[in-house]
Amino acid sequence: MKMMKFSWLTMLALGLLTFSSCEKEDDHDHDHGHNEITINILEPGPDEVLADASDAHIHIEIEATDSNHDIDIVLHPDGNVDDKILDVHLHEHDQKVVFEQDLDLSSYPAGTKFHLEVEACSDHDCEEKVFADVEFSIQ
Repeated sequence: MKMMKFSWLTMLALGLLTFSSCEKEDDHDHDHGHNEITINILEPGPDEVLADASDAHIHIEIEATDSNHDIDIVLHPDGNVDDKILDVHLHEHDQKVVFEQDLDLSSYPAGTKFHLEVEACSDHDCEEKVFADVEFSIQ
């Protein structure tokens, strides 16, 4: 009978320890304060005209005061949001996320305008979003 009481008390103690450690982790996740996100579209620049459409370089940096979460990057020609040249979803928890890619846009006619759009979530539930975009064209 003493052995049964000991086992039951041991199980109860272990259960309470497990529960309290989860509580501490959950509290820790929510104590970070407000996470500020900064989106820097470094290339192409706003209203830039790319001389070589076959070598369009995309360079984006997303910086967070705490950590990044979900990031969406979309590139499409002006007036056609269904023609997604880039449709990238990143789930990163780094403080700084760098995205670079070279694209061949030479299949589009000279003078075509493009929209590069970046949306980043400042929290894991994506209740707050930050948005940045640039328009550029090709010769």
